[in-house]
Amino acid sequence: MRSRPCSHEDAVLAAALESPRAPLTADLSAHLAGCDSCRDLHTIASALQDDQAEALAEARVPSAGQTWWRAELRARQEATTVATRPITVATGLAAACLIGVLASVAGVLGWWLQDSLAVPAAIQSMAGTLAAAAWSAPMSLRIALWLVAGALFVATPIMLYVALHDE
Repeated sequence: MRSRPCSHEDAVLAAALESPRAPLTADLSAHLAGCDSCRDLHTIASALQDDQAEALAEARVPSAGQTWWRAELRARQEATTVATRPITVATGLAAACLIGVLASVAGVLGWWLQDSLAVPAAIQSMAGTLAAAAWSAPMSLRIALWLVAGALFVATPIMLYVALHDE
């Protein structure tokens, strides 16, 4: 059970916090000699006051100019990051378009070079069947397939950028 607080605790605490190294008054010294609670309070408060004074003496606070310079540097870096995002997106889109164009050119050249290459008959007949099926499909289906393939070529780098981008 908690004992009743001493009536001199406020005076002891005030004396410890105001001047921990200054001598105590005669009344307060006499009271500390007889009261364990106040003696503990004075010891703890004096130790905390000494620690605070030591921490304040050791603290290194940067100058206002240095703090301002750091804030300006950070603001510039954040502005640079924000400004480069559209450039990064445009670069990704350009790369995706280039890959799509190269794939289309490779596909067209592959059909033209098919006759000059020595392709086994089974592969040639299978490719012919696929080509005939593709060319016999309705024009709207062929356009839709090309649009889907192009959208995938464009969307894949964008999705990779969004998924792997560090914020």
